[in-house]
Order: sequence, then structure tokens, then C-alpha cells
Amino acid sequence: MKKLLFTMSIVLGLYADTSVSVLDATIKDRAIGGVEVTFQKEGQSSIKTKTDSKGVATLPTPFGDDSANVVMILKKDGYASMAVKCPCDGFVYAMSPVLENLDSLRVVLQWDDQPKDMDLHAYFENNHIYFSDRHGDKAYLDVDDVDGFGPETITIQKRKNGQKYVFFVHTFSSWAKEIRDGNGKYTYTLPLDKLKNVKVYVYIGSSLVRTYTMPKIPNGLENARIWVPFYIDEEGKIIDKNIIIDDGNPASGDSFGPDLEKIIAKNFNLSYAHLVSQADKKRAKNLNNQGEKAYHAKDYERAISLYMDSIDLNPNDGQTYSNLGLAYQKAGKLAEANWANRKAIELASGANANVIKASSYYNIARIYEEKGEYESALQNFQNAQAHKKNEVYTNAIKRMEEKLR
Repeated sequence: MKKLLFTMSIVLGLYADTSVSVLDATIKDRAIGGVEVTFQKEGQSSIKTKTDSKGVATLPTPFGDDSANVVMILKKDGYASMAVKCPCDGFVYAMSPVLENLDSLRVVLQWDDQPKDMDLHAYFENNHIYFSDRHGDKAYLDVDDVDGFGPETITIQKRKNGQKYVFFVHTFSSWAKEIRDGNGKYTYTLPLDKLKNVKVYVYIGSSLVRTYTMPKIPNGLENARIWVPFYIDEEGKIIDKNIIIDDGNPASGDSFGPDLEKIIAKNFNLSYAHLVSQADKKRAKNLNNQGEKAYHAKDYERAISLYMDSIDLNPNDGQTYSNLGLAYQKAGKLAEANWANRKAIELASGANANVIKASSYYNIARIYEEKGEYESALQNFQNAQAHKKNEVYTNAIKRMEEKLR
């Protein structure tokens, strides 16, 4: 079906139309009709349409172009909304059904028409989730794709505290089977820089919280096949990595080596730094300030949007994540609030680091308490107390201990 939709979009493109296709991220090739598709461009009125019963939305190319100046937003009840930067024409997008558990998350891999087969993996204690082992401890591979575009989807139904979860992308297809050189001969390399529009989307609750784009390939790793966008640490913090790893076997695209986990572990401590220019820091600060104004005006959805825009420019600012956590909490998006608070803890630095960590742990604990998950609440109240002594934290710990007797 995806090949047909892609061909359709190319034909439509001849008539200066933009066509996108929308699938359910958790059910193989299930199209979603009735998705509200909005195109926005700064300084111009938005343009809206909806997907038909085949999950296809087609309209004249908005604003006369299909470029990074245009943002497309997908919305439908029961699914997490998506906001993506164009170009969008001809692409297949997968929407994630809303996750109900505070400690659930869904990871979706998507790409273009090359290569045909990429694989999403997750491994944690005694579990390795991928196409050959689709079910694990409260985790499963929803969708496996072998003919381009994706999605490949892994859902963690309930994350286990104290365990590290590593997610990585493996280029399974052998380019020797898919690409010929100018003389009609098969090539025998697996160049990651030939991959198109490879992205990993992370969903929590009813929100798309992180989007990772495969980075530029470092010199000397042109034949590498592994991308580690992030991992989840023992407390549930999503830690950016965005590193490329060479598995040392570039010609064997159709086999999955038994030592791949060891190779990733060996390379896993490679440092990752997201460099932010002074101009972007300034723009991010301005957006954060606008978010604070929206928050105090009780326009929480706008505050969330502004904070997320700020984070896109400067993902290293723990205070913005702390602000985002409060906005999510006020908007009733508790799982997302926990994610933002954990990022604030990870990034807290300077003289106020312990204050930020303590208050963020406290906010997480209150959410668990509200949901009746008292063991998790107790652990986070204790973490707050460890960073800053406070009678409020002491009383909360006693309250949880009484609940657990």
C-alpha cells in the first residue's frame, strides 16, 4: 500500500499538489481517515484539510512551496498530535495512539524509500526487542516494515524503574542488493549518508516529546550501520546520544550479528554534545519568556508550544524543561510532565542545581501520588529530600510510608 501511495503522491505532484499519507503507528498498514492536517507558515494564514478513508490528504501546495519554512500539524482524537517541518509531499506519517500509563512510551522509526529495510531495536535487562523477538517484559514490537518508509514501532507498556533501556536503529538492508553503480554493477558498501529522512519519534502520553534526526556521518564511519539516538536511564530520564556506531561487518547487510549488543556497549560512552549558538540561545530565552507569560495567563497549551520551540533551539536548558513540566501538569498531561521534570533533573547545573532537582523530583512524586502509585511517589519524595531538606518533603515521605503499610 505504501508504494502505491508514494506513486500517487508523485503523480499528484505533477499538478503542483502536496500529498501526504497517514498510518497508525501500531497496526501494520492501517490508514487513518479524518486526520486534521494543518499547514502553517509564519506571517501567513494556516491552510487545513483532512485525510480521506485511505489516509491520504491532498491539496494545492500550501504557500506555493514545500520547504522547511512550512510546518505541518496532524491531529485526531485518540492520537498524539504531530508537528513536523516540511518538505512533506510524498511522505508517510505514523500517528501514535494515546498512551495511558505514566511510565509508558512509544518509539517510532520512519524513513524514506531507501533503504527498504531498517530495524528499530530496544534492549534492557534480559530483553532484546526487534524483528526476531517481538515480545519482551511489558514491551513489544508493534510493527516491522521491510519495504520502505516505515513505521517500525516499539511500545514500552510500563517502564521498569532501575533498568536502562537502549534504543538503536540498524540498517538491515544490504545496499549490495538494492543499488547499482553507473556501470550496472552492484555496490558493496552500506553508506548511511545515502539514507533519506531517517527520524525517530518518541511519544509519551498524548504528546510527541522528542524527534531525532540521524546526524551527519563522521569520517571513517561511512560503512557504519548503527545509530543510537537515545537511551532511558535507570530513573526514566531520556538521555540524548545521537551517535553512529560501526558494527565492523559492512558487507553483511542481511544478517544480524550476535555480538551487536557488545559492540554498542563498547562504544556507548562516546560523548555527545549539542552545540548551541549564542543567537539560538538568545532566541530560545525569548521563547521561554513568552512561554512564561502564556503560563501565567493560564494558556497552558500555548505555553507548552513555546517551551518546546525554545527547547528545539536550546535543548541544554534545564530551567525551560522545569517550566514545561509545570505547564504539562496544569494541562493535565501527567506522563509528559514527568518526562519534562526528569529532563530538568538531568540538565540542572550551577548554584541552583539542587533546588531544581529537588522541586522536579517533588513534582514527579506528586503525580505518582495522585495516580495512587505510592511506591514510586515515595522514591521520588526521598530523592527530593536528598537534594534539599524540606519539611514538606519529610511530611510527604511519612504520608507515603503510611499508605504503604
